[in-house]
Amino acid sequence: MEIAVLVNSCGNTSGFDRDGIIRVYSRIQCEWTIIRYMEFRTEKIVDSMALHAAIREICDWLKDCKVIVVDRIRGIHYIAFEEKQVSMLEIPGVPEIFLEDLRECLKHQRTAKEVPLEHNAVFELRPGIYHTDLREVMKGHTSYNSKQILLPFLKNKQYSLLEIICDHVPKWLENEQTELKLRYSVETYKDCMKVKVYPSKAK
Repeated sequence: MEIAVLVNSCGNTSGFDRDGIIRVYSRIQCEWTIIRYMEFRTEKIVDSMALHAAIREICDWLKDCKVIVVDRIRGIHYIAFEEKQVSMLEIPGVPEIFLEDLRECLKHQRTAKEVPLEHNAVFELRPGIYHTDLREVMKGHTSYNSKQILLPFLKNKQYSLLEIICDHVPKWLENEQTELKLRYSVETYKDCMKVKVYPSKAK
């Protein structure tokens, strides 16, 4: 498993609004090792087109690595990476400290041997903001369906927003809308849909 992390000069996670270094880590002999890296400079990012071009270049460089960690996610970066099927995660701190825990979460999400429980399938990006990619979860050949994965979260978790990346809107969501006291909106992209779920009492 490879995990990319954008870091600053001190080795802490950083964001795409600042200069930094993208490191790709791989677990080799029980230790997380940097196997390649590239510099990221903001000086050439003059508009959204330049940003998308830069992110496409990064995604091509990442190759089979489909997860990148930053300290803060901005919507424009998130969407640009999602279009290239690269998942962004927001985790502040030093990579060497959180990589093993992140690996365990991703392993439970993707492995064919484990059933992804909802707390492994849904990630907290920042307080109250959660994210799940149902396409990746379903690749784990789980016997669970989307309702079994998401319903425990929607019933029991306090949240202000749940973003669901999927190929189609779960049919059960509309039927459960009143009982779960939620509302949602749908954004359609070239390769996927993003369903944004809010508590209905939220303004």
